[in-house]
Amino acid sequence: MIQRIQSLFLLLASGLLSGQFVVPYFTTPTTPQPGAGEYVLPASLSDGALTPIDNPGLLGLTALGVLCSIVAIFLFKNRSLQGQITGISTVVSVLLTALAAFVFFQTKQQLPQSVGSFGFGLALPVLALLCQYLAQKSIRKDENLVRSMDRLR
Repeated sequence: MIQRIQSLFLLLASGLLSGQFVVPYFTTPTTPQPGAGEYVLPASLSDGALTPIDNPGLLGLTALGVLCSIVAIFLFKNRSLQGQITGISTVVSVLLTALAAFVFFQTKQQLPQSVGSFGFGLALPVLALLCQYLAQKSIRKDENLVRSMDRLR
């Protein structure tokens, strides 16, 4: 059923993944700060914020993660397929987290040390990964419950 706990975890995971478009990984002023010296902003920071839109890999993985999580919600009648899609979404979230960290550190290295600040966006893929793990665990629990009921018949 759609009201199962794994559906809520998957909905939360898709919300966290799509929240990356709103909450930046890193922010920096678009004009040089006094005392920071002269520096040139990388092209990904032209708007002052690093988000998945600034990198095609981040954009693709984020969109794929959101899509897999939403599709898995509606596969509640087929728990094994729902588990597989959630597993794919989990792998996508791991790749997304690694790529986001890599892009963040690459961008941060191009700027002076005192310029910019972290954004909460870097934590969103990790939180989505946790939600997907909990959904996967709930799917397995439901599958085991159904199998035990089949044995009793």
